[in-house]
Amino acid sequence: MEATRQLYWNTDGESLMYVFALIALVVFIVGCISKIGSWLQGRPIEYDDLGMRFKTFFSDLITHDKDIFKGSFRRFMHLGIFYGFVMLTIGTLVIAIQDHFGIPLFYGKKYLILSLLMDLFGLLAMVGIVMAAYKRYIDKPDHEEYTFDDAFLLILIFIILLTGFVLEGLRIYATNDPWAWYSPVGLLFSSLTQIFNLSVGAARTVHRFLWYFHMLLVFGFIAYIPYSKLFHMFASALNIFLKSSLPIGGLSPVSEISQEVGNIGAARLEDFTQKQLLELDACISCGRCQKGCPPYISGAPLSPRVVIRDLKRHSIMKNSFFRRTGKPFNHSIIDSVISKETLWSCTTCGLCEDKCPINIEHIKRIVDMRRSLIVENSGYPPEVQKVFENISEVGNPWGHIDSKYYLAEGFEIPLLGEKKQTDILYWVGCYGSYEARNKKVSQVMFELLKKAGVDYAVLGDEEKCCGDSVRRLGNEKLFQQLAHENISNLNKYEFKTIVTDCPHCYNTLKNDYPQFGGHYRLLHHSEFILELIKLGKIVPKGTNSLKVTYHDPCYLGRYNSIYSAPRDVLTSIPGLELIEMKNNRSRAFCCGAGGGRIWMEELKEHSINNLLVKKALRTKTAILTTACPLCLTTLTEAESNMKSDISSLDIAEIVYKTL
Repeated sequence: MEATRQLYWNTDGESLMYVFALIALVVFIVGCISKIGSWLQGRPIEYDDLGMRFKTFFSDLITHDKDIFKGSFRRFMHLGIFYGFVMLTIGTLVIAIQDHFGIPLFYGKKYLILSLLMDLFGLLAMVGIVMAAYKRYIDKPDHEEYTFDDAFLLILIFIILLTGFVLEGLRIYATNDPWAWYSPVGLLFSSLTQIFNLSVGAARTVHRFLWYFHMLLVFGFIAYIPYSKLFHMFASALNIFLKSSLPIGGLSPVSEISQEVGNIGAARLEDFTQKQLLELDACISCGRCQKGCPPYISGAPLSPRVVIRDLKRHSIMKNSFFRRTGKPFNHSIIDSVISKETLWSCTTCGLCEDKCPINIEHIKRIVDMRRSLIVENSGYPPEVQKVFENISEVGNPWGHIDSKYYLAEGFEIPLLGEKKQTDILYWVGCYGSYEARNKKVSQVMFELLKKAGVDYAVLGDEEKCCGDSVRRLGNEKLFQQLAHENISNLNKYEFKTIVTDCPHCYNTLKNDYPQFGGHYRLLHHSEFILELIKLGKIVPKGTNSLKVTYHDPCYLGRYNSIYSAPRDVLTSIPGLELIEMKNNRSRAFCCGAGGGRIWMEELKEHSINNLLVKKALRTKTAILTTACPLCLTTLTEAESNMKSDISSLDIAEIVYKTL
């Protein structure tokens, strides 16, 4: 006798099963169509290199890539649930093919192997569900993070798996299945049935009732998926597949705009891109973005998770079947769904995006909503409006009308306007040109360039604000004016490389200006100083057991993945000991200055820069060094306010002191 088992044993509910299956499928499809329809209301965006996307996506899906599933516990939890349901789905399809088409797939060795795999992987899925419950409600009992839907889904899936194994156990018990050893979990439940000394007739009765109950649970579960958090299985996977090829912090592209500026931002749901609307359903509300968000930790009215949640609720209300067509609906987002205070709290540091396991792009969403405020007279805080006016009128945020300090007599800084061509164009930036603390850094850089015999020059008064803060504050029109003017000035001259000490200028010139025809080779000053050290043009003589800790600027690290160069510069100095803060590299804490926040008044209980200095103090070092003028400004301010023993220096200043 060939190994197999009778399909639909002990029940005559096959026809009823197909009725419920059809109903569940219709409800499921209607829900999916509704979700997809809500995404398609957004602005379309194009995606390239689909072949590579498929390859990367399936690789990540099969292995549950560690960059997506942080931590071994969570990774194996998801692997168990994922592969458990994959195998159970394969088994169900095999049975359906045999039942409908008469193809003998559920016989012999194929039956035994499939039966064994379905049992083992089904058990693996149950273990994964238990692990998920433990992680949510025992290991980290932050119950306010989870909704009724979260708990209900775990219970529902566990009961479906459990009743499936109980049904198998009852069948094995009642039929004395000779191949029961190939269904080890079912055999275990069969043994439990024997312990209760259940008669065969009673086992059949319980089996018949449980079969219908299990069937209703399964089809109810399928129908419920598009209306529950579990829809993230599809939305999250699609979001990972469509993840942007841009680095963290890349903004939604905007075509060159004319003098008549319409709404180029996101004032309504339809103004977001289709992917941004997809992200509302892809979010799994894990809270990692919120737990790492510096503004949130400082007490600011911002949580990336809550922004997604509130926009999702707004989308559900907008697209609800139960909303009366004639009932007025407020389509506006700003201040009705997301407050201006929330938007202004964001430092665009990118830590939320680095921590998000499914590649949700929070910064684009925040900046797009900021962009919509350009059409409102009261859209921006007064201090921001003043910065815009200053930059528009004289090219710098402070409104200084005097020439840059290094153009005065005695400095003898070479001007590119006079040389016409050079190897290195040193981009000084607004802070290096006008802000007192950072003037010292630019002076040090001029000295290092001179000592190393570098052929360099500066633009002088032709160098305007690069527009980093302007763009991230949402004033796209002013940013494009600045970009065009700077690019026009740059393209008049010949040079090989632009070097700057400001990561914000670096990021803007490297990643934003190419959209407007500005294609240049960029080096951050940490990279350039390291080159000079390696070439022997700068030789640090060493220091006497100096302990320093290094703060990774957000726009240098997370935005442009420059982590090693500053550290290599520091460790090349004899006698210097680099002690890392707990949060470093891609998980480094923000100084609070990015995204235009440096120009705004505090909206927080605690200043972000104070929190960062406290983290630095735990290293018990004498020097807190960084490689960004904005960071240096905020850290110096925090140290002064806190009267701390640590002092802040730019890496260039440390190198210069050791020569």
